[in-house]
Amino acid sequence: MKSVVASARLRSLAIAAAAILTATTVGAPPAAAQSPVAVSRPAPLTVEQARGSVAYLRAAYGISEREALRRLELQRTSAELDAALSAGYPDDYAGMWLDQEAGGVLVLAATRPERVRSALRSAPDQAHLRTVKVGLSLRQLSATRDALSAELATDTNVAPATVVIDARANRVAVYQRAGAATAGARATGLAARQDAERRLVGAADTRLTAAVARHADRAVLRQLVAGKERSGALTRDTPVAAGCDPRDCAPPMRGGMRLTVQRTQASTSPVSLNPWWGQCTNGFNMVDSRGWNYVMTAGHCMTGTDKLGINYSYSTDRTTPVGTEVLNFENGPTCDGCSTYPADYSIQPYRTTSTKNWYTYWGGSYARNQVVSWCQSASSTWQGCVTGSYAIKGYYALDQVKVGWVVCGTGSGDDSADSGYSTNVGYLPGIRCGTVSAKDGGLVTNLCTRPGDSGGPLFSEIDGRAYGILHGGTDGNGPCPTSPAGTEWSNYSPISVILAHVQRQTLDLEGKDYGFKVRTTP
Repeated sequence: MKSVVASARLRSLAIAAAAILTATTVGAPPAAAQSPVAVSRPAPLTVEQARGSVAYLRAAYGISEREALRRLELQRTSAELDAALSAGYPDDYAGMWLDQEAGGVLVLAATRPERVRSALRSAPDQAHLRTVKVGLSLRQLSATRDALSAELATDTNVAPATVVIDARANRVAVYQRAGAATAGARATGLAARQDAERRLVGAADTRLTAAVARHADRAVLRQLVAGKERSGALTRDTPVAAGCDPRDCAPPMRGGMRLTVQRTQASTSPVSLNPWWGQCTNGFNMVDSRGWNYVMTAGHCMTGTDKLGINYSYSTDRTTPVGTEVLNFENGPTCDGCSTYPADYSIQPYRTTSTKNWYTYWGGSYARNQVVSWCQSASSTWQGCVTGSYAIKGYYALDQVKVGWVVCGTGSGDDSADSGYSTNVGYLPGIRCGTVSAKDGGLVTNLCTRPGDSGGPLFSEIDGRAYGILHGGTDGNGPCPTSPAGTEWSNYSPISVILAHVQRQTLDLEGKDYGFKVRTTP
């Protein structure tokens, strides 16, 4: 049945990425000034609101607390600036990115920089806004992306490529899917991952090369790099301190909490000490247009050669039910070596038995839009978070997320003696913060993750927005790197890509749109 469903699934959405040419600092507007873009003025951020993000920036760039807050304020403002410029100046504006290495500068690409500078004259933090002159406008790049997406459209589960705008390169990037897992296995660090994009695995797909050739002045062909999947084997774990350890939290169900999955076939992996149980993480709580509630994790947690038929997720004790697999609500690999990144997801309704609906246990009267924040005192976490929960208030679509933004992720992977995953020795579960390094149809970050973290949430501390859920990353072992930190990579399936994929899939298979969305209200 799963193979039948897989053959009918549709491709993931295309997206956007970024690169620099020449720079000019925003200055006085020209004589024929354009209407300035409007920017809201929310209350200033405090360290307490974004402790993990502040700590990451301070440790990574050697800056003060005040400077870290300034950069986060600029990140918050950039979302509004991007929306206003995209709508009002599509022939002048060409995208943006936040350059942390250059001092936390927001770089705006423009075909006519003087018009964009004029539009920005009322924006805050003028000293850290910079325009760069490029050849292609956002309207031109978007038209090329849409044309290539249409040319490469397919009715299969695994699209041949993802198509994105790379603002820094001022080009549309077509990422070849074939060879993605192989490329990911070779990319042992963040720098290696970036290099792996430039070398195709095996022969180039002739359909892709022909399509890119038709848009040679605007498009480039690259290799998609999919990380090592983060599901693993497990049994019962025990909380390590006061508070909500994501491996063993009590209700309510929140993003970042552990989910366990019973395999229908025993795993033959030499590192799976418990061959019958898999370990993953809840990403975000979901709701549909009827008001029904769901959990969401990575698709590869529920599918594969060792998970035939319908599977179920449980809490850590392996006896308390959580979710039920619904084939039409997921997109996971159905063969060894396959990858459905950047649309790797499983949306699961709560388990219902003859005597109980388990949503009443996991949801009840609790707040239902939360993500767990669990802190560790290890240097790899930069000691920068607050144990508790963050409220999720919305999400950013892939096109809205910018390279250089600070993000935080969490998961439930660990090295406990009975968790069954020896490569996690020295690794501690919990929240870590970093930056968006690239966009390749999904979100590439410099966060360190390990087996058991799959499906875990990526979000913003500064405004409570969701970004995506963990697919995989560097095939790393042991504790996270600290000398320096942030040298590994992890990739996340964006919320907007997931929602578009499941909508097309259920319309195709059932003629029905369930209206899935991230839960953003208590």
